[in-house]
Amino acid sequence: MLGKGIIGEILGHVASKKINLLIVNAVLTPRQQKNLEDKLKIKVIDRTGVIIEIFSKRAKSKEGKLQVELAELIYRKSRLVRAWTHLERQRGGTTFIGGPGELQIELDRRLIQEKIIRIKTNLKKVRNRRNQQRKLRRKSNFKTFALVGYTNAGKSQLFNYLTKKNQSSRSVMFETLDTKTGRVYLGKNNYIGVIDTVGFINNIPTQLIESFKATLEELIYADVLINVIDISDIDYKNKEKVTIEILKMANISETKIKDMITVYNKVDLNPYRSYSKRNNFISAYTGFGIENFKNKLMNY
Repeated sequence: MLGKGIIGEILGHVASKKINLLIVNAVLTPRQQKNLEDKLKIKVIDRTGVIIEIFSKRAKSKEGKLQVELAELIYRKSRLVRAWTHLERQRGGTTFIGGPGELQIELDRRLIQEKIIRIKTNLKKVRNRRNQQRKLRRKSNFKTFALVGYTNAGKSQLFNYLTKKNQSSRSVMFETLDTKTGRVYLGKNNYIGVIDTVGFINNIPTQLIESFKATLEELIYADVLINVIDISDIDYKNKEKVTIEILKMANISETKIKDMITVYNKVDLNPYRSYSKRNNFISAYTGFGIENFKNKLMNY
């Protein structure tokens, strides 16, 4: 993956700047990660490890923490073959980057597998509970719309504006890991349900798709998907494609993807451009175009 010249260059930086961590923006095999650590004598973490690290800091609910822990265990299980001779035998917290702490790095594969089975059992209970909730919504003829899209597109801000709730909607990656459902009043005694879901990212690790099945099931059973796009992002078209690819990975039907509503959010971040309310250009921050958008939802 990296030649001797690049390795030598990195070693120079490690020595001169006293670097103790290398982050590689790619998915490393356990062998690649071990070889890099052996040569550089520092901790190496790949793209998957960084994303799981972020997820672990964002998870708030019991369900969210279970899903993140499952992803971490699946990831760590594949790396037990490595020799951690130059690393701390103890680390802090429940994530990868910490120093001395409570948990041993060299965890027994059998114990990890037992933990994975236990967490999957608990998540199965979560899925069963969600199924019961969905049955109740269907009985009351309650139509649901699931917000999907790239991380930090403004899904939670839109959820808050529509439902009048106050969920955390900071402008950071993966602020929402826990599925939230709220009611939206469309007028004339007409209500719909809106579901806020976890954001997507390019080259999403397969461990996360596997771990977040309980959450992603909400997309399968929602009546309509709403793809929220950050129109202020110069790369928004590529991120729209990424969202569609991940929906396919999550076994969302082609029909549901084809019928998905696309909403272009954050028009307030580019005030010099002219936007039409007719084409689902909105600002979940200022409220621009929201009422017009709600009127359109009545026709679904």
